[in-house]
Amino acid sequence: MKKLFFLLIILLNFSGLEAQTLNDYKYIIIPESFEFSKEKNQYQLNSLLKFLFEREGFETLMNRETRPEDLQRDNCLGLDADVIEDSGLFTTRMRITLEDCRGNLIFSSEEGTSREKEYKRAWHEALRQAFESVEALNYNYEADASPEAPSVPETPEVVVVGQVPVDTLQAENSTSELAEEPEVIVQSEKISKGIQPQTLYFEKDGSFFQLEENENGYSLFQKGMSEPFALLIRSEEGGSFIYNSVTKQGIATFSENGDLVVEHFDASKGASVKTIYKVKND
Repeated sequence: MKKLFFLLIILLNFSGLEAQTLNDYKYIIIPESFEFSKEKNQYQLNSLLKFLFEREGFETLMNRETRPEDLQRDNCLGLDADVIEDSGLFTTRMRITLEDCRGNLIFSSEEGTSREKEYKRAWHEALRQAFESVEALNYNYEADASPEAPSVPETPEVVVVGQVPVDTLQAENSTSELAEEPEVIVQSEKISKGIQPQTLYFEKDGSFFQLEENENGYSLFQKGMSEPFALLIRSEEGGSFIYNSVTKQGIATFSENGDLVVEHFDASKGASVKTIYKVKND
């Protein structure tokens, strides 16, 4: 009985440690495909995982995207996400894992399961169920507690008394323009070119919506809402977007006149369904 009691105490302490340490990380890095996948973003599972993490307040990026400046300086700000599948004949099982920059396992979710026969529905249901373990942590990034990358010792400055170092002579011989060049802060391409991210406005069935551009595509808001209800993730092919909402996954495109067209498969109807958001130009 005592052994069982101490085991419970250890497990409870470990759970608390998970919740604490996960708050230390700013970014979640999503792979383009999982080990059990046959193609990139199969059944939009990778996009769904990205959407779920963003909904919980994490900053996410695909593993081949250009990394933000702070993540380039310190890759230990990010966690590598993965999905582990252990499915049987009639049940799909999935777990979500997160590893730090040193390959240490920081988090492993509860197992999500589904008995759906259709692969896409089964994968999405199992992943969403596994993600409930992440939701339970109530993530809130704590910048001051971020893990530090291994420090790299700085090269000491060599000063020779009564002698001018060669590097100094070379620097003085270089043009003064280079010496006086101000520090350049790298910003996003749109901002550096003076172009502000787009906000587009739409109407559907008497309701109003807005589409706000971000680094990966767009966020779709209903008027008056502070949180987006769907994400449009730019596809590699260009011209189309992967549409992810809480209840639907599909493809989004813009028509010739600027309308937003969302197409998804409705299993209850056994057919593809289109939703059109009419662009508002005024």
